[in-house]
Amino acid sequence: MHNHTYDKTRVAIGDVKTDSLNSVRHILGDIGFREIEVRRDAGSLQEFLHAADVDLLVSEVDLEGGDAFEMINTLRHGGLGRDPFMPVLGFTWKATPDKVHRAANSGADGLLAQPAWEQRFRSAIETLVEKRKPFVVTTDYVGPDRRSENDNRGGLKIPLIPVPNALRRTVTGLPDAVPFAAAMVMIQEQKVERHAYQIGYLTKRITATYREIDQSSNVAAHIAKLQSVAMDLMLRITDTKYAHQSELCRTLLGVSRELAKQPANPRLRDISLLAQLSLALQRAIHADDKATIAAAHDIAQAVKENL
Repeated sequence: MHNHTYDKTRVAIGDVKTDSLNSVRHILGDIGFREIEVRRDAGSLQEFLHAADVDLLVSEVDLEGGDAFEMINTLRHGGLGRDPFMPVLGFTWKATPDKVHRAANSGADGLLAQPAWEQRFRSAIETLVEKRKPFVVTTDYVGPDRRSENDNRGGLKIPLIPVPNALRRTVTGLPDAVPFAAAMVMIQEQKVERHAYQIGYLTKRITATYREIDQSSNVAAHIAKLQSVAMDLMLRITDTKYAHQSELCRTLLGVSRELAKQPANPRLRDISLLAQLSLALQRAIHADDKATIAAAHDIAQAVKENL
């Protein structure tokens, strides 16, 4: 790897231990970072991320005042800061399997166990500059691809997205392979497609429960998840090429809300409508022909009239 210089790179650190010789601030300073902003709790760190452009975030995962893993997940989903693609390294003084798992699921680029001295931080940062992993999108995850070669998500092909990298831009002066706006569109459209797939899965579980095929299913939890996914889908879809299915999403959300009112004793009509809407949504999103898209619109209208 190259010996990069980081004197013009802006890094935000979330860390309570700011004064000890093995603090992350001192380590990054020894590596060559000069524009370093340190925040001692989750609240002030989030405020800074909202207010400033940052090239790299390095945070203690046990930061006071909030859940760092949820904070990173929120950042990746566009709910925190100015750049959801920001390189993120977490660190912890109490490494456990649960923390490793949660860090991976949060969308962080990596997790370092402390004490981690200069060389480990330098190596992790250089990897982010030169060999950062592309992103993948699922219903609950946006972040680096960590799948093994044998993991094909049940046959579902999930595209890899080369996302913008502020750290690399600042250090090398080179432009991103995919511009920020284009990457955001790709993320949004992948979210829509993954949500449509998830809605199909949840619909099968819900209908199977009510038809007494699968009595082990927690139907109330599935309905709650369906509502959450349908709401997020409705909010995202308007900024994508699938915007023509916004009405279908609104109708599906309405049906999920009706089911949530009486999950133990739903109206059979709502179960039937849910199945129709789920199928129409998946067909419309994966279809290019106008006839299929128009048919999905007609289904949404018919269902809406029966609510």
